[in-house]
Amino acid sequence: MTRRPGMTRRGVLGLAAVGALAGCGLSADPTVRPGLKVDGEPPVPLNRIPNKPDVGATPEQIIIGFLHAGATSGERLDVTRSYLTDTLARGWIPDSKTVIYGGGEPPVRAVKGQKDTYRLRVHVQATIDTEGRYSVAPPNLWETFDFSVMTVGGEWRISELDSGFGRILQAQEVGFIFRDYPVHYPAIGWNTLVVDQRWFPQDQLATRLVRAQLGRVPDYLEDAVSTDVGARLVVDAVPVRDGVARVDLDSDSVSEDATTRKQLAAQMVATLMSLPAVTEVVITLSGNKMDLGVKDALTTPEQLGFVDRTQTSTPIVMARSGTKLVRVGDRLGSVSRQHMTSAASAFKPIPASSRRLALRLDGKEVAAVSRSGRDLVRYREDGDHIDVPTFAAGMSDPCYDYGGVLWVGGSGLGRESGNRLWAINATVDATDVKAAAPRHVPTPWLGSRLVQAAVVSPEGSRIAVISEEVPGAGSTLEVTGVVRRANGLPIKTSPKTFRLGASLVQMIDAVWVGPTTLAVIGRRDKQAVLQPYLVHVGGQVEPMTERPGAVDITTTGDDKDVVLTTEGDRVFQRSGGRWQELKALTGAVAAGV
Repeated sequence: MTRRPGMTRRGVLGLAAVGALAGCGLSADPTVRPGLKVDGEPPVPLNRIPNKPDVGATPEQIIIGFLHAGATSGERLDVTRSYLTDTLARGWIPDSKTVIYGGGEPPVRAVKGQKDTYRLRVHVQATIDTEGRYSVAPPNLWETFDFSVMTVGGEWRISELDSGFGRILQAQEVGFIFRDYPVHYPAIGWNTLVVDQRWFPQDQLATRLVRAQLGRVPDYLEDAVSTDVGARLVVDAVPVRDGVARVDLDSDSVSEDATTRKQLAAQMVATLMSLPAVTEVVITLSGNKMDLGVKDALTTPEQLGFVDRTQTSTPIVMARSGTKLVRVGDRLGSVSRQHMTSAASAFKPIPASSRRLALRLDGKEVAAVSRSGRDLVRYREDGDHIDVPTFAAGMSDPCYDYGGVLWVGGSGLGRESGNRLWAINATVDATDVKAAAPRHVPTPWLGSRLVQAAVVSPEGSRIAVISEEVPGAGSTLEVTGVVRRANGLPIKTSPKTFRLGASLVQMIDAVWVGPTTLAVIGRRDKQAVLQPYLVHVGGQVEPMTERPGAVDITTTGDDKDVVLTTEGDRVFQRSGGRWQELKALTGAVAAGV
């Protein structure tokens, strides 16, 4: 929970939640300015040193020079400000919105009819807002910027910028200044932390992260997570010395509730421990030690009662051949045709036409959606099966969350008309028709759009949804919070969403491969064939090695273990920089994905 490297799938810890559900029915100034170096040394690579304005530079050269000089932070911004008049330099806030553009140097042209005003236009690839949230831009998004100039001591300087202007960076310049880091929020009703990835310049990192952590809950996680609203630092700085990050909170601003205090401390520890320079966190209240009931140095949120449902054992994996489903290890490449023929299956034969499968976390139930998209069947390991009464058409792949709730998207029929997302408590007695019935999960943000895929995140507090207005006419990937009852059963989603991977114009399937990463099948604008991609929540879109023809995507672990299935039931698993065909299989399914 405290580190960002690849994490394994949810597993053993979630089984306790399955058992629990089985007994339940559905009843300060943000501007960063030069000052004391309190955050330790910035990580490599260091910020580059920007060039100063050349003597006798033209207005066009001053504008372009200013843009490139913006690819830095901290004290080096004094050089960047030298391209501006003194008045503008004092008012410019570099950490306002950052626009990232692709292509070469944008031409700067004088604006006709406006003296000493120049304009440039860039092809936007992404933006980073004032809270550090990275958003990929849709294709063909262009943005125009105006600059006013004047002479100061015989040299041209920029005298006016567009309102809210922060930085304009070429895509290759982003790494000179920004890195992404996790900010954490306690899931409501569960002792787990939810990650919200942010991008920050490389100076005063501990201070920046704590400022972000003390901010509001993101809109797309509203009602799904919490934070101690109002908590603030005594002084707007978080010193890091000898690996120890010291967070001094105003005692009057922090809740007196012991649980809330532990949650706040867990957030701080999880977030600050993501910094390589931090090895321990000390939290005080107006200079006095915060009593958290922990004797040892704070290094992990687990010390405060939180669990990481992503750091668990290898998930249960089942290989498919025709109508047969066999439990195997996570190394699908070692499964032979002979093994698939001779091995026994705990499940009754599943029609080959029912290709959309999901496996419950404990491996004791499989959900299958028929080719028609109207039939949902739950197969039990005792050989029994449950035909769920028809309630929707065009159903997506099913998905079990860590608590044993079965999710599926579709277009509601009959009394479910207009509904788009459902949850089934798959831990209760299936003969209890009312308790085991599909329950509509409200998604007002979807409107009339059709659900292509709906997958719950590893910790269970977010759901990613691919939707489209008209089949085949373009799709959207969004993530939103899951709001649950005290017993863990979902009641709604957060009212707003966060759009992901907007550069992909069409997507058909997705799977979580980490706390902040999805693997999807999609395509970019003007790309003819669907291909696999990694989409980072609050981050970039990363193409995987091409493998055309895939219609289903899953994983047996993380992003290195992605499995693709084609329309012709050919199965491929990611193996380094290539795709290994698994000729003995016609499909695969892993628990809880």
